[in-house]
Amino acid sequence: MVNRVILVGRLTRDPEIVTSPKGLTIAKLRLATNSYSKDDDGNRQEDVQYHSLVAFDRLASICQEFLTRGKLIYAEGRLRSHEWDGKDGLRRYTTEVVMDQMKMLSPKTESPVVENREPVAEPIGA
Repeated sequence: MVNRVILVGRLTRDPEIVTSPKGLTIAKLRLATNSYSKDDDGNRQEDVQYHSLVAFDRLASICQEFLTRGKLIYAEGRLRSHEWDGKDGLRRYTTEVVMDQMKMLSPKTESPVVENREPVAEPIGA
């Protein structure tokens, strides 16, 4: 049997890092992927899908250190589903990708916009 998922997409938010009671580092991520098709009139249509991902231990620490909202990543892992009873008494379900491989695809020079930056140095002769 095979349970394998490969996704390439952009992070919709910074990784959420939690530590389990046993000291396990866990990173929770949201990833957006998109595909394009044409409708009956020939207009381009975009389909965006959102995915929940989770990483553990060393991979979680790497996600915490290097990943931010908007970064393009390659994620590989397996699907895992959970079910629980919500506070409203209804049965809830979620499926996530448990990552065992992740590659950062955004260029190293790509960085978030920094606002309110102070000049690093004054011009000579000012």
